[in-house]
Amino acid sequence: MPRKAFLFRTDVHLADKGPVSWKGDYPAEIWSNLEQIGQLAKRHEVSAVLDGGDFFHIKTANKTSHASVIRTAALHKGYPCPTFCVEGNHDMPYNNLELIERQPLGVLYGCGVFEHLRDQVFQDGDLRVRVVGVPYNPKRTLDQLRAVQKQPGDDFLVCIVHALATENPPSKLDDFFGETVFRYSDLVTPDGPDVWAFGHWHRDQGVMQVGGKWFVNQGAVSRGALTHENIMRVPQVALIEFEATGPLIQTIPLIVAPASDVFDMERKERADAELNKIEDFILLLHNDSSFDSEQSAEDNIRALQDVASDVRDLALEYLANAREG
Repeated sequence: MPRKAFLFRTDVHLADKGPVSWKGDYPAEIWSNLEQIGQLAKRHEVSAVLDGGDFFHIKTANKTSHASVIRTAALHKGYPCPTFCVEGNHDMPYNNLELIERQPLGVLYGCGVFEHLRDQVFQDGDLRVRVVGVPYNPKRTLDQLRAVQKQPGDDFLVCIVHALATENPPSKLDDFFGETVFRYSDLVTPDGPDVWAFGHWHRDQGVMQVGGKWFVNQGAVSRGALTHENIMRVPQVALIEFEATGPLIQTIPLIVAPASDVFDMERKERADAELNKIEDFILLLHNDSSFDSEQSAEDNIRALQDVASDVRDLALEYLANAREG
């Protein structure tokens, strides 16, 4: 029976150094995850690894070492199949695709380790699967995504997009720097993609069927920020298989160390405590009517009588840092 299979991964965020929230070896976990993906590609006999963007973390090209680029190339040359990528916002400076050739990802394109994912056909006998890639663009519109449609001869269409998407968008879009959050049901069209797969949003939203179409949004391969989501989440990839009867999709967890072993939990507790102090302080300032507009901000802070001394000191420290900055 004709069959085509793919592994979908996204938001690898490869970097030479770990985030400040890590006490473990962040690069080692990323390399391990990439090796596991290669092993899964071989085990499931996939036609390609599809990357949803943000393979690299640092936009500044000279802050990714040549050693990391070389190791990436060597590792992926050991994959049993090609790797097709779309570009995420971290892969290019100024969100400008024309500058990609100056970036580490552009080097990997140039030497044939990765291939641009724009419009690629995979065929097995009578089974034709077409995969379209849509790179990051902060001005991406719903009409542009809905314009991705099947062509004559396509049995199945897959669209890989680096954009925020969910079936139930949050009410506070400020959390996403004003970016559009696409609703799954708005993307459904009769001849549109049978499978949508999204990068950019690191949260695990799983696999969902809406309006007869599949939406894959399993979250990032990386665990960067020390958030509740990352503490609880296990990075995953998605196996997307096609047979004549239709798509079969499952998520596969990667083997990673427990969050308590890699994250600096004590640092988070200190940061949370400071944040609570700052929020209390802001609330007090909002309600305080004794501020003297003739005095400096520092003198007004020192004059507050209902604020603990450590909170006043912290506020003064932030104010001093802000002035120096």
